[in-house]
Amino acid sequence: MFTLDDTVRVLDATREQVAALFQSINAPHVAIPGRRAGPAQAFIACLRGTQGFTVTIYLWLSESHDCAVYLTDQVAQTPEDYRTLQTDALAFVESMGFMMDNLNYRALPSDRQTEVLGSVPMYRGRNATTPASPGDRPQLSPVARLARLFSSF
Repeated sequence: MFTLDDTVRVLDATREQVAALFQSINAPHVAIPGRRAGPAQAFIACLRGTQGFTVTIYLWLSESHDCAVYLTDQVAQTPEDYRTLQTDALAFVESMGFMMDNLNYRALPSDRQTEVLGSVPMYRGRNATTPASPGDRPQLSPVARLARLFSSF
C-alpha cells in the first residue's frame, strides 16, 4: 500500500491543508532500501486536498541526515476511508518499531500549528515563516521525551 518514493524530499503543504500530524516518540534502528541503516524518527502527515485526504509517511534518518518518504495512491473521500488510511499508515510504521504520538494538530491555535510545522524536518510550507532545515531535530513534548528515554533501554 505505501511505497518508497525517492523523488519526494519534503512536504509541500500549507498549514491549513494539514489535517493530522503524528510523530514517533522513539527512534528505532531501521534499514531502508538504498540508505544506510540507523536510528530514525517517523512522521505521518494527513493532508486535505481538493480530491480528498492523502497520507504521507516520512522517516528522518538522523545519523545520515537523509529521509525516506512513503506514499500511497489512495485518496480518502469519506471519513471511513480516511480513518482506514490513517490506521494503515500507523500500522506500517509501528511494524518497523515506531511508537507514534498524535500531536492533535487541528486542536492547536494557528500560531502553535505554524511552530509545530516548523519543528518537523519534513515540512517546507509555502506560508511557513521559518521552515526547518534537514539537520534540525523536532521539538518533543515532555511526555514524548520521557517515552523516548524509556524506549532507549
